[in-house]
Amino acid sequence: MSLAYLKAENLKFKRSLFRKLIFIIPAALVLISIIFIFVGIGLGGFSSSMVCNWCMPIASISIVVLCHLANNKEQKHKYRTLYSLPIDLKKTFISKTILVAINLLIISLLLSFITVASESILSDVSAAISYTGYYIIGYCFLWFSLLWQIPFCLFLVQKVGFVGSLVINLLASGLGGLIISLTPLFWFFPYSWASRLMITLFGVLPNGLLIDKNSRLILSFGESWLLVLISLLAVMFLTILFSGWYRRQVYHN
Repeated sequence: MSLAYLKAENLKFKRSLFRKLIFIIPAALVLISIIFIFVGIGLGGFSSSMVCNWCMPIASISIVVLCHLANNKEQKHKYRTLYSLPIDLKKTFISKTILVAINLLIISLLLSFITVASESILSDVSAAISYTGYYIIGYCFLWFSLLWQIPFCLFLVQKVGFVGSLVINLLASGLGGLIISLTPLFWFFPYSWASRLMITLFGVLPNGLLIDKNSRLILSFGESWLLVLISLLAVMFLTILFSGWYRRQVYHN
């Protein structure tokens, strides 16, 4: 039954901007990274600039936009399209969460392949290809650390609107990525998780510079997996919490 809900949600976005963002976001990120390098900001190189811009703040912006589009059709009709249907609204919310997560995963995989391609062009082809698996795993780890934002942003978009959600995510992503990710407090501030994993997996600091291999900011193998586990627990908890809220909130509109 849950698969049917997911298919139904997916059909809503056929030939829509929601689908096109899978390609628009990576293209925009490539363009931004090229501009950064041109003006002298991407000092760690193209791939470093790209992963840095992805973690702060493009990923958070992308999630807000995807969540806004996922909610937009129902919001336009003030949820009247849902009232007459014999459906489980909790499953509808979960389906939206999964659909946005799948799109975010596809974007992450595209970014990993773009990284391999850029490294092949700018450095050694054989070396870049040999690191393909590492780049894929690295971006997948970043994906795990971002998942909790999806149910949270589906909730936030309905509560404070698209612009309000965008501002909140931008500020929190900047605070978490630039400041808190460099302190032990990053464990308690989810917006800093992606940046700390970026430092560990890609060796890139939030300012785009490469990090020293012996830096205390690099997490151990166990700490990295613990952070991924915490991220998964967070997305499960928030999905359960807000799916229940979604069912109650819709009938109040």
